[in-house]
Amino acid sequence: VKLGVEIGKGAFGRVHLATVENLSGLPGPTLVAVKQIKKKVGLDERDDFLAEIAMMKRVGRHDNIVVMLACVTLTQPYSMILEYVPYGDLLHYLRTLRTVYHQSKAFPTSRTIDTEELHDFARQIARGMEHLELKGITHRDLAARNLLVSEGRVLKISDFGLSRHGVYVNTRKRMLPLRWLALESMTDNLYSSQSDVWAFGVVLWEICTLGGFPYANVADAQLMTYLLSGNRLVRPDNVSEKLYQIMLKCWSANPDDRPTFHQLRCSLEDFEAHHENYVDFNCSTSSPAHTLPPTEEEIAVV
Repeated sequence: VKLGVEIGKGAFGRVHLATVENLSGLPGPTLVAVKQIKKKVGLDERDDFLAEIAMMKRVGRHDNIVVMLACVTLTQPYSMILEYVPYGDLLHYLRTLRTVYHQSKAFPTSRTIDTEELHDFARQIARGMEHLELKGITHRDLAARNLLVSEGRVLKISDFGLSRHGVYVNTRKRMLPLRWLALESMTDNLYSSQSDVWAFGVVLWEICTLGGFPYANVADAQLMTYLLSGNRLVRPDNVSEKLYQIMLKCWSANPDDRPTFHQLRCSLEDFEAHHENYVDFNCSTSSPAHTLPPTEEEIAVV
């Protein structure tokens, strides 16, 4: 393995672009991403990294999930060799489309948003999550920032560092994705495929708002109270009532009332079969600032 430039890093590890020779099933040199844990980390972080490797083995192969091609666990530094997904994460992609949308509002003859592409993104995520659901795997960190864009605009679910098998009660303090968490995850530290469904509803909202910041008008400390009071993310102006009802089902307070990923995939494919447009970026009755909820950066500027 020949390590190249660093393309990502966290508190306990780094990700490098790399070239690997003679990897099983891949002839010749192959461009990959190598995720390595730092040499000087605590036992908890080491165990978490090894647990992520074990989880990636369990996940197996699916078109909409990043594949682990190999791993190193007998010598330091522990490493995962992952398929390289070249076009960044979905959140960045959506924010780029947001710029395109604003330009199209100002200059109607410029490039417009391909709503079918957004529909397809939603379907792909549902397919990948259905695979995890069938494997009994809870992702726990499903969000646009953890979905990668590959060739042909194929989406890949990534970042299994928080993933666990089956229903899981979190007993350790760590950074968690608050604005994507289900109610039972906030109140009881309980995670399951149903809590992933809640997060999927937030991802649908992210797609439809081109990377809007969830609950932009609610402080972190107030979010649980806000949700326990029955409030949910507001329907964006450009989203059909039918799609918003799917989002609301994902955000049901009772996990058993939420759809499965199989049901979500079927519902989204039903939209496609009936040529239903559930998000519209051609509206001209309001300004872009009113149509799209703000991003974190836009909130900071205000």
